[in-house]
Order: sequence, then C-alpha cells, then structure tokens
Amino acid sequence: MINEIKTIVHNYLNSAALCCLLTGTVTRDGIRISDKLILPDELILGNLKSSLIIGQRVRLLRNHGGQQFYVLEVITE
Repeated sequence: MINEIKTIVHNYLNSAALCCLLTGTVTRDGIRISDKLILPDELILGNLKSSLIIGQRVRLLRNHGGQQFYVLEVITE
C-alpha cells in the first residue's frame, strides 16, 4: 500500500510542473530553451526583459505551472 501512495505522489509531482531553472538564448520571437521550443515574449517577465539583445544567453526561472518565465540574469562567458 505504501508503495502505491509513493507512486501516486511521485507521478503528481512530475506532472505538476514545479518551478525550475532554465537557460535559453534570446531570439527575435522570444527565448529559445530547446531545439523545438521558443518561449514567446508574452510569457516572459522581469526587469531585464526590456534590455535583452538577440543572441544573449539568459537564465530563467519557470513559475509553477510553466505559464510564466522570469529572467534572472544574462549569462556572460
């Protein structure tokens, strides 16, 4: 019984899309976080949003649920 409860909780946490850190590259359409996924500007928040330049690498915090992304910093090499 305890293993079934653990499985249910584990599956819930995996599907809940808790917040996490991401890195991405600024593009003309938004921020690219993978080969297939570009975050549109409407989902991006933060004070740095207005000063981003195409090609910059940024670190993002994904909000719980994955509907908002906050720009934490511009990554400098």
